[in-house]
Amino acid sequence: MKNLGFLLILSLLSCSKTDQSNLKNQYSELIFRKKEILVSTKDSAEFSCNSNRDPSKVEKPNVISNSNKERQQIVDFAQKFLGVPYLYGSADPENGFDCSGFINYVYRHFGYEVPRSSKDFFDFGKEISVENVRKGDLLIFNGTDLNSPEIGHVGIVLNVNGTNSEFIHSSSGKANGVTVSSLSEPHYSARFVKAISVID
Repeated sequence: MKNLGFLLILSLLSCSKTDQSNLKNQYSELIFRKKEILVSTKDSAEFSCNSNRDPSKVEKPNVISNSNKERQQIVDFAQKFLGVPYLYGSADPENGFDCSGFINYVYRHFGYEVPRSSKDFFDFGKEISVENVRKGDLLIFNGTDLNSPEIGHVGIVLNVNGTNSEFIHSSSGKANGVTVSSLSEPHYSARFVKAISVID
């Protein structure tokens, strides 16, 4: 009880006069009456200048859970377009996608503004280790000309497994459309530049 009183006095000293008044009114029983009250650690932590709010109504979202849910929604949505043909310069599922057009279409559906051109992904997003990729992260590749440092391809991580992760992308190669490939395939591992996250 003494510790509780000390915490309340500290709260009062650090708050504005209005908040002090609110605290005095709300916790007058605790401050001015010597009555034993069981207060949990959680309730004690709620004592602050905002203590006039009802703690039971304060939302505490699970950021990790929400992020995972959105990531799953992104890859689920992307897979709806498997087989859509490759079409250079297009971001239209009715006609086809080029690689960046596919990424742009999928992410814009979830409210993310991402580049329309693959080369603009080089300085975009937050770079992460390929060993730490999560569903919905992006894999960035050079173009088919290995002598050129310019970014030429982008894919969305579908199944996480480090350098063996699978990704969904719109390929101009043999698949000629939206398909799933593995980062371990020599054609992609040789061109891999980095992984980035644009979700969080």
